[in-house]
Amino acid sequence: MNEKIVNTKLIDEKGCSRDTNLYVRFRDKNTVHVILVGKSLRVESEGVNYTQSLLELMTRLPKEWRLKFLNSFQISDRDTIEIVTVEESIMVRQYDTDEPQLRFKLVCEYRGKTFEAEAVEDFSIALQALQDKMDVSFNICAFCSNADFRSTGGEDLRQGWYCLRDVLDRHPDLPWFQREDEFQEAYSNVNAFHWCPSYVKAVDRML
Repeated sequence: MNEKIVNTKLIDEKGCSRDTNLYVRFRDKNTVHVILVGKSLRVESEGVNYTQSLLELMTRLPKEWRLKFLNSFQISDRDTIEIVTVEESIMVRQYDTDEPQLRFKLVCEYRGKTFEAEAVEDFSIALQALQDKMDVSFNICAFCSNADFRSTGGEDLRQGWYCLRDVLDRHPDLPWFQREDEFQEAYSNVNAFHWCPSYVKAVDRML
C-alpha cells in the first residue's frame, strides 16, 4: 500500500491558519485518494493523479482558502551546500465560467533575499522558475538523473515521479513509451522534493 501523511497549514480568506494533515493514498486502480483532516474538518476526494485529486479537494473548501506546505531540502551553490525551506502555497483559481485550476506559489528566503515563483496548473513551471531565479541547483528528485516521468499529457510532476535508480538496463535516450519495462521496475509516485543517497544531478534538465 503506497500512502503518506503530510503536515500542512490551512489558511482562510482572512489569513487565519489552522494545523491540518493531508493523507495521500495511491491506489492499485490508478487513482489517488486524499483526505484533509483538522479540528472539526474532514474533506476528501479522489482523482486520476495527485494534482487532480488535490484540485477536487480544494474546490470543496471555501473560496480563497489555501494550503501551505514547507519543503526543506539541500541545494548546491557553486562550491557550497546548504539547506533551504521552500514554502509552497496552493489555491484554486477560477475566472467566470472557466474550469477551476490549481495555482502554485513557491517562496524561499535565501541569503537575505526573498525569491518567488508561481504557475497555474503546472507545478513544474513554478519549480523551474524558482531554481532559475535563485541561480542554484536543487538537489531533489525532480532534477535527478535517476528520476523520470511518462509524458502522457496527464503526468503529475508533484507526486508522480519514477525513480529508476535500481533499474540496471536503462536507455534514457529512448522515448518513455519505448521503455515501459523500465517504468514497471521503477519506484513510482515519488515526491518532487524527495532526495536519496543515489541522487545524481541531471545534466541540462528543464521541467
